[in-house]
Amino acid sequence: RYRNKRRLLRHKLQLTVLQALVCGVPAGMKAHSPAAPTLRHDAVRAHGPATPTLQPDAVQATSAADVFCDTLQQFLPGSALNVAVYWRHWVSCDCATPKYRLRNLFPIPKLAAWPDQVERGDIRVETCMAVSNFCLAAFNCLEQGLKAATASQSFPARATAAQSSVQLHVADRVVRYLARLNKFFGHTLLWRNTLNSDAGAGSKQYRDLRTEDVDLPQVAATCEPLGLIEAELAAQIRDASNVFPGTANVQPPPRATAGIFAAEKTNGRQRKIWDGSSVSALAKDPPKPRRLANPSCFLELEVKPGEDLLFSKRDACTFFDVLKVPAELQPWLAQPPVRVHELLDAGMTWEDVLTFCDDGGESGSISSSSWLYPTRVVWPMGFSWSSAVAQSTTVATCLGAGIQESCILSPDHDPPADQQELVMVATDDTVLFHRSVQRGERTLTRLDDAFARNGIPRNRRKDVTLADSITALDCELRNNPPVAEPAEGRLGDAVCRTLDLLHGGVASPRSVHSLLGIWEWFALLQRGFFSIYSDVYSFVQLTPELDTRHVPSGVLNEFLTTLLLSPLLAAGLDRLPLATLIATDACPEYGFGVCRSVCASSEAADVCRMAERRGDFVRLTPCPEDPVELRRDGKPRLLKLTQRDFATVVSSRAKWKSHAGVLEVHGYLLGLKWVTRNPKRHHHKVAFLVDAKAVVGAASKGRSSAHAFLKVLRSAAAYTLGADILPRIVYIPSESNPADGPSRGKRRRRAANRSARKPRTKPKVF
Repeated sequence: RYRNKRRLLRHKLQLTVLQALVCGVPAGMKAHSPAAPTLRHDAVRAHGPATPTLQPDAVQATSAADVFCDTLQQFLPGSALNVAVYWRHWVSCDCATPKYRLRNLFPIPKLAAWPDQVERGDIRVETCMAVSNFCLAAFNCLEQGLKAATASQSFPARATAAQSSVQLHVADRVVRYLARLNKFFGHTLLWRNTLNSDAGAGSKQYRDLRTEDVDLPQVAATCEPLGLIEAELAAQIRDASNVFPGTANVQPPPRATAGIFAAEKTNGRQRKIWDGSSVSALAKDPPKPRRLANPSCFLELEVKPGEDLLFSKRDACTFFDVLKVPAELQPWLAQPPVRVHELLDAGMTWEDVLTFCDDGGESGSISSSSWLYPTRVVWPMGFSWSSAVAQSTTVATCLGAGIQESCILSPDHDPPADQQELVMVATDDTVLFHRSVQRGERTLTRLDDAFARNGIPRNRRKDVTLADSITALDCELRNNPPVAEPAEGRLGDAVCRTLDLLHGGVASPRSVHSLLGIWEWFALLQRGFFSIYSDVYSFVQLTPELDTRHVPSGVLNEFLTTLLLSPLLAAGLDRLPLATLIATDACPEYGFGVCRSVCASSEAADVCRMAERRGDFVRLTPCPEDPVELRRDGKPRLLKLTQRDFATVVSSRAKWKSHAGVLEVHGYLLGLKWVTRNPKRHHHKVAFLVDAKAVVGAASKGRSSAHAFLKVLRSAAAYTLGADILPRIVYIPSESNPADGPSRGKRRRRAANRSARKPRTKPKVF
């Protein structure tokens, strides 16, 4: 009895000392030292308890990173938004030693000291610490479904190995994020009154067209798409009745007119746009652009540690103005009429006017007071079919340069296993990725010749050739480490406008929609960000869209979460596939099941490449005792693994009753929790096999309009962003899913491949 008491006292003493070491003053720093941070407790506010904040040594903000940090430190203590309330509780809550083993990743404790593994450069440690803890608090809040913390919620005093890995990853991303802010903005961050400064975001009028600032080609209509694009699309645009069914002969030419407006470019120039929305409404839906790329395609790159990529880019100059439109469609692409004398006053001669007329002026009915309709002879920017034609023309040009179509990345097609040279096409931009200088030079030479041969002028000022960094699709790609992240200018603009929105709390639906579009474009690099947005979609649909109004707290909470987690938008390109396949399932009659199978890295990579491909599914190699396979629509992929190769890691009874789809998404979350428990599995692509198509679609997209799904997907986003894993989700039919048995309470053990051990005998003593 006395021995047990001594053990209990010793255990309590160890816990007390450990708590003091973790939550007290860092080792090597005395409490009265001027370098030690002090806690300042603000007065209790009407909406919450006292707010402890980290008070640095009265140092004035000398960089954009400092201004960003100070702005948030001034905003969060007085905000009633859920994330801010959570942060205050998380910072002020006393550290507690858990009574049980922490196996899951959350909740993550505060970062008590800056890790030595992360170099800060010239950024102050107080700034890095504060922004990192903002991010960690937002992680915890996102994992709880963006709800405020409860008074009874406690947080661990000591980080586990997996949580330390998350803290280290966040610290590294925060330093990179703050350094980029300093590089772009310098010593200040002017964020006030930036929300409505964007052209067209809060104004009813477009900018006036300045002729001298509009980029035009030397000669228009030099490229004939009909000889380049695929035969099916060419046959459609040759006949106007295919594009405008049932309306081709309702009136004489011109059959449709639309005005023009100017869009400002970043360099002060203008882009002339034909306002063809009303004409597009008359046309049938265009085909999907061929192999159109977006930032999510960057995630298909497979870069080994220490391997360098070379980047190249070719940009078509005034691309739409050189794409010749078929004569049958030209009457549908007219502009508002002008009188002949207006053209003469502008400097044209009678001969010029007659030359541009369809009949050459032979009818003799044209006078100085006649109305003439300018008609487009090139595919106009602003018409729904123009993008499909332009994209197909660029893809055809790449194919003419000897580039294999399978090497052109697209979200709808499998990436190739051989990635020695890859291409992305986004209308007029062609981005190339090389691993060999000699091969890259040969490919670029052929591509430049193909551009010239097809009559497509290049914007040589934007050419990039075999560089170690590049800006494409509003994202920056770099080596050492290989990463894709938002472009500095676009990111800085979004940060400033979000700070302005949070402090003002008043905006028009159009300005909020414009800001949301920027963040959603970057979210294609980290799809977990899509789970943040819910209330904002209702707000941006309000009318009139230009009227300024108070923004609901739910919308502001979503933008604050986005801002605090924005350092995690950078996506690593060197995340290799985890050599383990994870299968998840749920059954209303029992509960949840998660299985895993160790496999070859090449096989895991093959499964990861199947993710997000519509209609594709996988099957395991059948065994005699497996259920009968049912016929499924789509393209099956057979894996070498069998159900015997999978072992059960979770077989748990459900503690509540719910819809089968909700249970399925919880089963997927359990699989994520198991993966993230081990820090060795962090920073990988992870293949998940799921037998519910609703879960495959929602988890691959990152969000769902179903509230029951959305809360779980927010938790899943916190796990994927924190552990820096890229989930690659593939559909597997139920009869082939090895997790089906564990979800019904039948545990599965992997067959042993080793010989039986010899019984251990006690050594003889002589």
